[in-house]
Amino acid sequence: MRSALLALSVLAPLVATGIAHADPAPTDTGTLTVRAITGSEPIPVNRADITVTPCGAEQPVAVLLSGADGRATVTLPVGCYDAQVATVPGGCGLADTEPVRLTVAAGTEARAEFRFRCA
Repeated sequence: MRSALLALSVLAPLVATGIAHADPAPTDTGTLTVRAITGSEPIPVNRADITVTPCGAEQPVAVLLSGADGRATVTLPVGCYDAQVATVPGGCGLADTEPVRLTVAAGTEARAEFRFRCA
């Protein structure tokens, strides 16, 4: 029992000191969420491929696939990105083919919405 108390009396201040002086983790990433929808009452579009490319670059850093809720999310370094639909699900057409330019800021969520016309 004495050795346990001795260990706690020595370790507790060290642990508390380490926690008190710990630097916060750097926040150099944010999230990008895309939403694929159709109709006037937004209905999710499943399985739309959306590429995410840094502004001014040619190679995508991510290819997102919308889920059953029409959404897909990725964590990215802070910066400027273009999101663009790469594959339109069968039976659908894309309302606007232009890429959406987004800025991902530290610790925040950037959002893009893509509207489809589906039969």
